[in-house]
Amino acid sequence: MKRLSKILVFCLTVATIFAGCFSEETKKNVENLIKIGMIAQLNASPEQMDELMEIAGVEVATNYYDSFNSMQTALASKKIDEIQTYGSVANYMTETNSNFEVKKDEPVKLIDAFCFAVREGDLNLKNEFDSTISSMEKDGSLDALVKKYIKDLKGEPPAVEIAKIDGADTIKVGITGDLPPLDMILSDGTPAGFNTAVLAEISRRIGKNIELVQIESGARAAALTSKKIDVIFWVAVPAEENSKRPADIDKPQGIEVTDPYYKDTVVHVNLSSLAAVPGN
Repeated sequence: MKRLSKILVFCLTVATIFAGCFSEETKKNVENLIKIGMIAQLNASPEQMDELMEIAGVEVATNYYDSFNSMQTALASKKIDEIQTYGSVANYMTETNSNFEVKKDEPVKLIDAFCFAVREGDLNLKNEFDSTISSMEKDGSLDALVKKYIKDLKGEPPAVEIAKIDGADTIKVGITGDLPPLDMILSDGTPAGFNTAVLAEISRRIGKNIELVQIESGARAAALTSKKIDVIFWVAVPAEENSKRPADIDKPQGIEVTDPYYKDTVVHVNLSSLAAVPGN
């Protein structure tokens, strides 16, 4: 019955938006749902994503966006009620814009793992990244980068220089530059943020050049499998004990993910109470 109820809510939401032929009572019920913004998923269907929200104990109308900037704009203009993102991103949002605040008392604590993704079968590259991530964990380098680029960050993430190695092979890495403080391209085109800092250290340790290729979030997997790029940033859903979330729910076919180099908690961001008052 619970599953059937969820399907009915989803169908009513879609039908109300596109057909506009339901009763006023149905429209009112749909309009009363929390409108939540999420970055467009590659493999998971809207029904699957809504099921994950049901696990968190909330009935929502999900709005998908191709970029994080467009999603923030929708929140600021009150087209949506909340954004689902990561704790580090939420903290950056609230520190740089007083109109945003992190929603308190999340019903369920969900944690995702940040990885790199390579083409399936490209085991040498995967192993290089895995071994480097492991060594950075052991010598404290990863913790130091987390501290500098996430925990202690104040304001805009600093630019990151990826040194060029003469005569070395080049690895093309796709980035969105759209998720500060993790992944960002500054206004002058310079890469910045934690993910880029991790890449710079990996480049130094494996002795290969890193060339950054800016692409839209939804085009990452296609760019990888078509060999336009060699590596992309990826977020994997861990196989957590007693979790109802399917592991790797949004992992496309044809890719392999590295060991995680960072984990973050999923949170929601909404407008602050002051921002909701006209004239403030």
